[in-house]
Amino acid sequence: MPQEVIFNTYDVYATVKSLAKYFKTQVINEHAEHKIVVPPAFGEGFISAIDFRDGLGMLMFSCTLKKDLVLRYKCDEFQPLRLIFCVQNDFKHLIKADRLQYQLTNLLGSMVSGSSNNEQLFLLPAEKQVYFYSIEIDRKRYMQKIRHTVNSLPDELKDVFTDTQCSRSFLYQGHYSLTIAQSIQNIKTNDYKGLVRRVYMESQTLEIMAMQIKQYIDDLAPSHKQSVLRKKDMELIIEARHRLLANIIQPPTIKELALLTGVNENKLKKGFRVLYNTSINKLLQDERLSKAKLLIAEERYPIKEIAKMVGYKHSGHFTSKFRKKFGVSPKDYIKTMGL
Repeated sequence: MPQEVIFNTYDVYATVKSLAKYFKTQVINEHAEHKIVVPPAFGEGFISAIDFRDGLGMLMFSCTLKKDLVLRYKCDEFQPLRLIFCVQNDFKHLIKADRLQYQLTNLLGSMVSGSSNNEQLFLLPAEKQVYFYSIEIDRKRYMQKIRHTVNSLPDELKDVFTDTQCSRSFLYQGHYSLTIAQSIQNIKTNDYKGLVRRVYMESQTLEIMAMQIKQYIDDLAPSHKQSVLRKKDMELIIEARHRLLANIIQPPTIKELALLTGVNENKLKKGFRVLYNTSINKLLQDERLSKAKLLIAEERYPIKEIAKMVGYKHSGHFTSKFRKKFGVSPKDYIKTMGL
């Protein structure tokens, strides 16, 4: 049977305090951050929380437990809107009366809230390094801060933020963006102290929140117009590069490359900029010219043939591109090599 910790409040500091009691350890208070280190008898890792005030807080779990653990929230107070991001492995989240049950796996995130007085459960598996980050929003308090700007949100999301009485449930899931992943990493690894750390953690939390809202809006657009890059997109961008360079004489067009990898053209172009700091066409051209440079050094083929071997139909065009990249013509490059 899994172990269980019951919470009677959604307060992030109370969550850490209750977990400290379960783990039979002390809460480490470092300015605004409350943290516990999981004792060896229960596993390893840490759990931390910060209340940024105004209804915004954060929880971070990065731990490997020896036994399955259920976090059960049985609270009379209004439920928070949660933005949850799974960084490593997986866990389950249930909102009982609303019959919401879903699993967050590596690189998946959610925006989720339950209706009033609804029991919530998190199921953390044993023997896995579970790493997730959650932004906890008390909408009744937070609305006092954003009430003048909330109308700029899409209708459904505006309804979620303004639902301070928790009258209905809400769930949005999706692979989160590279920007969010980087901010979560920044939160975990920064070594700032004191006020600087608190301000930095809050700024990164707000960045994550903003990017998740942006991603939600992006997902409302037709798939071919979406531009927010998820971490999973990066694997497809790498695949696209392999496909592009597999045949530099007759490479796929950008449109064909998008179809082959399942990434729309906007994301494909943006992904190459992010990952390789260049455009798709420039990357292809650089690869062609670099290969041509090696072929010239081999002294086995004439310049015209090398031009065709790397995808240039006209040797004059090849010569122009080669000179622009390397500062010399192919013939002059031969002279510098002493060939």
